[in-house]
Amino acid sequence: MRAAAILAMLACGMTLAMWMRLAPSPEFASLTPGLGLVAGSLAAGLLIDRGKRKAALVGGLALLCASLWYVAAAPWYVAATAGPLPWFRLGAAALGLGGGMAFLAANATMAASATGSRAAALNLLHLLPPVGVFSISVLSARTVTVAAALLAALALGVAVWKPMPAGALAQGAKAETAARRGGTVLLVLALLLFLYAIGEAATWNWMVGYLDAARVLDQETTRLILSTAFPLGLVVGRIGISRILRNVAPITVARMASFAMAFTTALMLLARSPSASWVGGFAVGVAMAAILPTVLGAAYDALPRWPATGMGVVLATGWIGLAASSPLIVQIADRSSLLTAMLALPVVSLGMGLLAMGVGRSRSV
Repeated sequence: MRAAAILAMLACGMTLAMWMRLAPSPEFASLTPGLGLVAGSLAAGLLIDRGKRKAALVGGLALLCASLWYVAAAPWYVAATAGPLPWFRLGAAALGLGGGMAFLAANATMAASATGSRAAALNLLHLLPPVGVFSISVLSARTVTVAAALLAALALGVAVWKPMPAGALAQGAKAETAARRGGTVLLVLALLLFLYAIGEAATWNWMVGYLDAARVLDQETTRLILSTAFPLGLVVGRIGISRILRNVAPITVARMASFAMAFTTALMLLARSPSASWVGGFAVGVAMAAILPTVLGAAYDALPRWPATGMGVVLATGWIGLAASSPLIVQIADRSSLLTAMLALPVVSLGMGLLAMGVGRSRSV
C-alpha cells in the first residue's frame, strides 16, 4: 500500500497549492478547512487502530477526490475573491475532512511499513507535498485542481485494489509502561506541532503581505518565491535529515530544527532585496523541513497500543495551530502592524526549541 500512500501525499501537496491560490484571504485559508482537518485526522487515527486502515485511506481519498472535482467543476469559485459563497465554504470543509483523513492514513501506512527509523521514512514521504506546491508557479489554479483530483482518483483506485494488512499493535506489560510514559511525550509533541503550524501557516499565508508592506517585493514576485524557494528548501532539508535520523534521535533533530527556524525566520524578515528574500525563503524551508514528519514519526512510537491515534492527536493539534495562526497575526497586526505581527515567527520557533529541550534525550523519541 506504499504506492497509494505516495500518490495520496502528492495529491495533498497539489491540493495545498490549489488552496494557496483559490483561498480569498489568509483567514479563510486557515479557518474554513481547519475543523475538517482536525476531525479527519482524529477519525482516521481511531479507524486505523481498530484494524480499519484501508477504510481510513479509501474514505479519505474518496472524499478528497469528490471535493476536488466539486471545486474544479463549479464556476462560482472564481467569485470567492469578492466574498466566499456558502457552497465554497462547503467545498473547503469537505477538502479539510477528506484531506485530513488521507494525510493521516498515508503517514500511518508509511510509518507502519518502515523497516528502520519511522521519522526518516516519513521525511522521505514528505518530499512529495512540496513537489505539488511547485506546480502552482507554472500552472493555473483550475489546472492544479484537476491534476490533484486525478491524482486522488488514481490513489483511490490503488488503495481499493491493493490489499492492506491491518497491522499488529503492541501488547503486554511493556506496552502498558510505554503507554504511560508516552502520554507525556505525546503532549509535548502536540504542543510542538501546534507552535510549528502557527509558524508555517504564517509563512505561507502572510509573507506575501509582509514583504509587500515592507516595500521589499511586489505580491506576484513574493508568491513566486514562496512557490519555488520555500518548497525547494523543504525538499533539500528532508533529503538531508532522512540520513541524519538514522543515527540521531527524532526529538534531538526537532530541537535543532526549531532553533534553526528561529534564526532563519528572523533572517527572512530582515531581507530587503529579491535575492535576499529568495535565500531567506530557501533557508526557512530547510530549517522547517524536518519538524512535521519527524514529530509525526515520534508520535507514532509514543503510544504502542494506539500508534495511529497518537499520531492523529498530534496532527490534529497541529491543524488547530494552523487555524489559530491567522487570527493571531490579525490581532497583533490590528494593535500595531503586520511588520510587528510577523515577529511571531521567530518567537514561536524559539518556543519550540525550548519545549523540545524539556523532552528526554531518549532514542525512543
